[in-house]
Parts: sequence; C-alpha cells; structure tokens
Amino acid sequence: MKRFITFLLFLALFIVQAAPVWAQETSGPERLDDLLDWKRTGQAAMPFLAKGAGARMMAMGDAGIALTGDASALFYNPAGIAHVENRSLMLGSMAWLMDTQIHSGAFAINLGQLGVLGVSGMFYDYGAAIQGTEIDARVEAGYRDTDELNPTEFVVGVGFARRISDGFAIGGQVKYAYQDLLGGGLKTRIAYQDAGVWKQEDHDAKQGVLAFDIGTIYNTGFRGLMLAMSFRNFGGEVKYEREPFDIPLTFRFGITGDVFDLLDQQMGNMGLMFHVDYLHPRDWSERMNVGLEYNFNDLVYLRGGYKMNYSSEGLCFGGGLNLNLPMGAVRIDYAYKDTQESLFDAVHVYSLNLDF
Repeated sequence: MKRFITFLLFLALFIVQAAPVWAQETSGPERLDDLLDWKRTGQAAMPFLAKGAGARMMAMGDAGIALTGDASALFYNPAGIAHVENRSLMLGSMAWLMDTQIHSGAFAINLGQLGVLGVSGMFYDYGAAIQGTEIDARVEAGYRDTDELNPTEFVVGVGFARRISDGFAIGGQVKYAYQDLLGGGLKTRIAYQDAGVWKQEDHDAKQGVLAFDIGTIYNTGFRGLMLAMSFRNFGGEVKYEREPFDIPLTFRFGITGDVFDLLDQQMGNMGLMFHVDYLHPRDWSERMNVGLEYNFNDLVYLRGGYKMNYSSEGLCFGGGLNLNLPMGAVRIDYAYKDTQESLFDAVHVYSLNLDF
C-alpha cells in the first residue's frame, strides 16, 4: 500500500507540472508578450549538449529516462546503466538538420559490487568546410576570402551508477564539452566603447566547459511501474564575444511501465511499454515526450512517439531487430523524426547495440 500511495503522489506531481505543456500545445499565445514569456530560445550555450543518442529512445520521441540496462542511458539518465549485467555498447549516427551529422557512442561495464562504469562521446559533424569572407574596403569587391570555416563540437563523459537497493538506482556523469564555431585560424572581430574610447577585440570562438549529470530510477513495486528523474548539464558559463551564457541545464521526470502488466493481462511473448517524460529545460518552455514500444518475443520491436512543444520536431517512429549471436545480443535500431512543420528535411537515426 505504501508503494501505491508513493506512486499516486508522484503521478499527481507529474500532472501538475505537465499541465502547462498540454496548454501550450493546444492553444497558442494571443499576444506577443505571451510568446516572449514562455519561450526562452537562445538563453543557453552549446545546445548540442541537450541532444540524446540511440535510435531506440529517439523512435519513441526521446521518451524513456526510466529505461535500464542500455549504455545509451548515459545520454538521458546515467542511473540507467546501473542495470547493465555485463557489458553494453552503443554506436549511433543521426542525419541531423541541413546535411549535418551527429555521431555518438557509449560503453558500460559491470564491476560487480562496486557498480557500473560507463564512458560516452558525441561528435557534431558540420560537413564540408565553408569559405570564409571578411569585409575589406581596400579591395575593389569590398571583401576578401579568408580561411575556411570548419566548426567543431564534441562532448566526452565518464559515468558511474550503482543500485542502492533492488528498487532504487542512482548514477552520475562528468563531461567535457568543446566547441569551435569557426575552426582553423579564423577569428571574429568586434568593436565596443570603453569610457568613450572605441576599442576592438579578436575572438577565436573556442570554448571548453565541464558539465555534470545526475539521475535516479525507482521501481515502485506496483506492477513494474518505474519512476525516474535526472538533471543534465550542470556546469559553468560559456562566453560568446563579451556575453556569457549558461549551458542547457535540463530537469526531466519520467514514468515507464508495461501496459499489459498495468492491466494485469498475461500476453505471453508480447510486451507494450509506455514512456512519458516531462522536461523543464533552461532554454525553452516546458516540454513533454511520450512514446510506445511493442515487442514480439524480444525479437522484433515497433516504436512510436510524439514530442510536444518543439519548434522542429513532433512525430517519431521506428523499429528494431534483436538477434542472439555468439558474440552476444545484437540490436539494430532505426528512428524517423518528422520535421514537416519546419523548413528542414526529416531526420533519420541509426544505432547498433551490443550486450556481451
């Protein structure tokens, strides 16, 4: 009974927090002031730190921070690797917007009673270099070519998680994020006034910062229902030119369970998982991700989800195939993210998971 009451309290908190998301999704602002009040776009640096990885969760609308036993949890909730039984490897690639690519990887290993150690990495590939130009009144054209723009962004992390009890796990991760928005020897030049005197500075657009993630997962004991919370991207400021910005700190709360178990139905070799995540990011208003995952005999997976209150994402779907091979269990996943309400092409995500 105590566990059931605890679940009800968490559910009530979730509904109260999620109500603004439904309101924003169903009715738009009537005035410009309303729009400016609940949109905080551009208030966080290094937005790539807010990206997830792995086609499994992305096919479910990036919902599922209570999922366990998968190295890709390091990109959502580090507590999720606490349930890795031996070793878990994830390699993924996402064809992102405007011909860019995001490559990711994660590995977790169970160290017995000590807990589970994990490492993760993500690299943002901007594609072909872009010819840079600079205004120069001394030449006839009014500008001249400079070095090529070749931006670079990546993050690497080391995480650790442990089961405190059969029903509770906690995890954390420390990350180093690096960004060079120009590349090569290029610099930007700005002019400003100081005590009435005009001055100018050169900036190379290179930034590095430490960030931290922490998360928990709790098994309520009520028909397999799982609750989870995470804070991602605690860290310092990043300065662009002369203006400081915080990195994209995000609080997330999620509920995960099996629909058939909640209905007390025995379906044999079939399962239907649901995932609902509430997000409170620093650089946007409240969001909600919802997703479903159907599996048949732990062999074939079909997934779908929806992301509420996003500017360029909404419907997501995909699937996976799980094979038991001599090297271990291999799962191949695919996800499709619809971007029809924006000017960008749809997003395709591929990932490979190996448990061995």
